[in-house]
Amino acid sequence: MKVNRLILVAAAIALIGGLAVKPAIAYFTDTATVSKTIPISLGDVELPEMDDDVNQMIKTIAISNTGEYDIFVRAKALYPDTCTITKQTSTNWSDLDGGYYYYSEILKPGEKTEDLNLKIDFDGSTSDFNVIIIQEATKVLYDEEGNAYADWTNAISNEDQVQPVEVIEQMR
Repeated sequence: MKVNRLILVAAAIALIGGLAVKPAIAYFTDTATVSKTIPISLGDVELPEMDDDVNQMIKTIAISNTGEYDIFVRAKALYPDTCTITKQTSTNWSDLDGGYYYYSEILKPGEKTEDLNLKIDFDGSTSDFNVIIIQEATKVLYDEEGNAYADWTNAISNEDQVQPVEVIEQMR
């Protein structure tokens, strides 16, 4: 009688266990996939827009701040040795170190720089050349006294989007 009772209890446990396994496996292996796109704006990782145009061998450049922060901008012209570039009258642009032309004003969101005019002279040894403009932007930072300054070590640039380094080196 004890053996029958033991077999009956074992059978009941096996039956309950067998019935409970399928829902338990379903619980632990069930998945749900949710898909939603959320736009993320970091504000300062977007490069400002640049307009450039050439008319009668004068390249005109203007940079617009399309971001959300105040920025400083600068531009650099890359050109072959057969050319020379001369900055024409451009009120708020100055050529300082490293071949860059710096815009002296803080560029607020939605604002655009004054035109930077670069006169292109070439020796005529080739009819095929290009003047490439590299632009950089950096957020406006302030010191303890509230004076604005630029940290160009944290600048974003279009340099890697312009042309392969080998082609630029050949032009110099």
